[in-house]
Amino acid sequence: MRKPLLLIFTLLLAALAAQAQNRVLKGVVIDGVSKEPMPGVSILISGTNAGTATDVEGKFALNVPESGAKVIISYVGFVKQEIEVANRGSLTVVLEPDVKALEDVVVVGYGEQKRSHLTGAVATVRMKDVEELPVGDISSALVGKLPGVNVSGGTARPGTPASIVIRNPTKASKDGGSNSPLYIIDDVIRSEADFQLLDASEIENLSVLKDGAAAVYGARAALGVIVVRTKRGKAGKPTVSYTATAGVSDAAYKSKMMNGVQLATYLNDFNRSRGLAPNDPEYYSPDELDYFRNNNYNWFDMAWKPSFNTRHAVNISGGTERATFFAGATYFTQNGNVDNISYKKWNFRASTDVNVTKHIKVGLGVSGNLSDNKLFYLKQGGENVEKDVTNLLNTPQFIPPYVDGLPVLLPGGSNASGFHFFEAQKLNNYTRARNVVLNVNAYLEYNMPFLPGLKLRTVYNRNLGNDWGKQFGTYYKTYGFSMLGENKHIFGGTPNAPTRLNNGDRLRFNPGYTDGYQLNFNLSYARDFGRHSVSALALVEQSEIYTESIATMKEGIFEGGNDYLMSAFGAKDIGPNAANESGILSYVGRLNYSFADRYLFEVSFRRDASTKFAPEYRWGTFPQLSAGWVLSEERLFREKLSFINNLKLRASIGFLGGDRTAAWQWLQRYTPQASNGAVFGGNSDRTVGIKLEKLPNYYGRWDDVTKKNVGIDASFLNNRLSTTIDAYHDHGYNLLTTLASSVPLTIGSVMPAENYETVNSFGLEFATGWSDRIGKNIDYNIGAFLAWSDNKNVFVDVAATNRGSWLDPTGRSSDRGLQGYRYLGMFRSQEEVDRYLEKNPDYTIMGYVPKPGMLYYQDIRGPRQTDGTYAAPDGKITEDDQEFLTRKENNHYTFGLSFGFGFKGFKVDVVTAGSFGGQGIVDGDARKKAAKDVSRPVFWADHYTPENSNAKYPDPYWEETYSMVSSFWFRNAFAFNMRSLNVSYQLGQNVAKRLGITSAKIIGVGLNPITFFNPYDYKAASGAYNVYPQMRTWSLGLNLTL
Repeated sequence: MRKPLLLIFTLLLAALAAQAQNRVLKGVVIDGVSKEPMPGVSILISGTNAGTATDVEGKFALNVPESGAKVIISYVGFVKQEIEVANRGSLTVVLEPDVKALEDVVVVGYGEQKRSHLTGAVATVRMKDVEELPVGDISSALVGKLPGVNVSGGTARPGTPASIVIRNPTKASKDGGSNSPLYIIDDVIRSEADFQLLDASEIENLSVLKDGAAAVYGARAALGVIVVRTKRGKAGKPTVSYTATAGVSDAAYKSKMMNGVQLATYLNDFNRSRGLAPNDPEYYSPDELDYFRNNNYNWFDMAWKPSFNTRHAVNISGGTERATFFAGATYFTQNGNVDNISYKKWNFRASTDVNVTKHIKVGLGVSGNLSDNKLFYLKQGGENVEKDVTNLLNTPQFIPPYVDGLPVLLPGGSNASGFHFFEAQKLNNYTRARNVVLNVNAYLEYNMPFLPGLKLRTVYNRNLGNDWGKQFGTYYKTYGFSMLGENKHIFGGTPNAPTRLNNGDRLRFNPGYTDGYQLNFNLSYARDFGRHSVSALALVEQSEIYTESIATMKEGIFEGGNDYLMSAFGAKDIGPNAANESGILSYVGRLNYSFADRYLFEVSFRRDASTKFAPEYRWGTFPQLSAGWVLSEERLFREKLSFINNLKLRASIGFLGGDRTAAWQWLQRYTPQASNGAVFGGNSDRTVGIKLEKLPNYYGRWDDVTKKNVGIDASFLNNRLSTTIDAYHDHGYNLLTTLASSVPLTIGSVMPAENYETVNSFGLEFATGWSDRIGKNIDYNIGAFLAWSDNKNVFVDVAATNRGSWLDPTGRSSDRGLQGYRYLGMFRSQEEVDRYLEKNPDYTIMGYVPKPGMLYYQDIRGPRQTDGTYAAPDGKITEDDQEFLTRKENNHYTFGLSFGFGFKGFKVDVVTAGSFGGQGIVDGDARKKAAKDVSRPVFWADHYTPENSNAKYPDPYWEETYSMVSSFWFRNAFAFNMRSLNVSYQLGQNVAKRLGITSAKIIGVGLNPITFFNPYDYKAASGAYNVYPQMRTWSLGLNLTL
């Protein structure tokens, strides 16, 4: 018994002795500028993992050894201090801002640079300005943020992301390419889909390389590069951040269609113009019109409802000077404004960085996402994702969806216009795409002790993806009726036998698989020698990717069957099965030099080889040269022009490539076909045949693009006013394109892509901003940008008959305006027609003799001659009388305005975006005539009739004379809307302390809250009238930091 008691007593003494050797160090940390206490400052005992953080009043208490103790005090953006505490019982620490750390650091290709040392056109986004927006893809958060970065789409149909185009891309390939830039995430080339799936809470920095700065990515960088660096752990006490938002979305503008009685009246007038007798049953009788006045069925309004979205994001970060960690997860969900539409996205990311020794550092990151996008499956009359909204709008509003509980057979029958939305909705037919991505990124970094500044780094990234697509379509039944009303136009009466309508009646699966890796080794050096600063990079990179997919389909789903193959007993089809593999080997070098932060120089090159091209033509070299002169560092500016804080001139030239074309075009490809082979002798069974695919082009290679850029960066008045100006010229040559116009039909084969075209792109960009404080409690900022771009076709594919004519695009912009007919007026009476024909006796419009209610146009030229020229005007309006009616079709000027205001914890941020310079026009579908199965926009209610001769729109019967492009349909193209309104309130630190948390913020966001200008009276300012509309979203959220 004594021995155990003695042991316990000894342990207690040891613990008391150890306790006696420690003491409590108390202190406070103060901001050296504002003199305010600093919460969240990391306090670590040097050489240990023990530490704490300051509270909301900047105070801390820490057990430290009795003697020999040092504490490290650190906070982002401030100079780190290491203090010997010796026998001190209390400590007051004043942290001063770290000027070097506070200087804007920009992520660029394979590294980062001080903004003051940039010599290229690089735009950046502050992620804290966009991370609270309720959007399902990161691209939609960038609207109105960056000059020269055009973002379109997004914020409409759930799961459909916005698209990004940088400047005016120089690209001509018709073989599987797009205008989207190259995406880099943590120094790894990733797909556009991978970028779209990122959540803003994961991103630390985002940069856009717009000029020759992108040349470090060589053969794939011609369309610009977006570089993302995700968040990593930071030393200090673990910090947890949680954000939750919930929002409601509705159409910013609902398209307006003719109601039932308006459409019926329209059809009566149409029938009168076509010459039907007054007693023809095609007319809608007075009793039927009266019925429609009191019985209107707006299918769109019946199906449409507000949708809801939620987002949850949680991050945790912390660690010691030895090792740090970061982990985060997000969940976003959004349902549709009609049933059976939804989008869900899950993201996770975890990483750790460990200083194994003083010179060796390792890191591991794992990330992944799962997206699930569910849409209507609408097969009847052709497959189109927008058919749900299109049919809801186009269905005549004098047709009820149901009569006595039975679904109505629409006049369109089995065609697209006969699609019964509500019955198809009950079937739960769908198109679904689920994507799973897993990414692993590991690195090893060795700082060589024998040469300070020299670092060896190797990075390995593995990316695995699984795509799963599924379509499920069945059939439904609708009923015709004996009909009511004098002319049998009112739906009702005795039902007929049901009609079966096919909505695909099939199951289709599309699984796919992606496996890729990227491995690079790089040696970097960075060192300052007095006023000289030198950095260099040498890198070898190899990447490969393999993709495979297959499609299988089975028809004949039995009534009541589910969405599994066992429910289908019809024909089965397996295929196509597609596989593709490709790889790239690259060598990269870069050298940066700065003298006295005044004279800047950068040179880089990349040499790429791609298996997309034949062995002799795989390699390409892509150099870049840029320089900068910081005039504000000259003595004259420092002494005489001190109000100029920064003034830098920069210029760059880069030679880049583009490989946005289908792979393996240098090989002749064949497709086996069953039962299409030759027949030998009397045996009629044909062997397997081989189909010759497009002709090969062994000599195909990259697009070539030379990018030139000059720019000015300036800041004034204690950096409160900042300005950036850029002018650029991109010369694209040897652009891959598939020749069509200049190849005769007698060739008899599909042509491959060839290095053929030359196109120049150019533009100007201007951005400015002002930020300041008023006293201690008020801060504000104002920003604006304006950008213009255009291009010129130097050498392009032109049909022989168009060369030298007004249709020849050579030497002109690819946007030469809208091509159509110059509108002169509308004939309002027969007398007006007669007077016009008296002066123009042979005048016809698309072969028709003029009639009251017709539009008429300017006679530009006569028929085209065999030599390609045109005869003199002949008084007949035909397709030969078209011309370019405007200078531009699209808006080539874009602008953005932003404003921010803060008072204590209250903050308001507004972002607006707009464009101008083009020509708006009424949609092509809206210009077409209506029918008994298809309605049109409400403006058609004001159409010409003898009784309404001053109508705004023509007689609808003469569709061939008005539906084409003409200046009659022009509208103003100016666009301007408020993109986002963000209002937030940061709870006071005393309140947060009482709640036991570090900070709390309440967030309110409006997305697309205001459209300042809309030239259309029937639809939203942007987009067609018959597609899923742009959403206006209001959300409320809460951010907590623990």
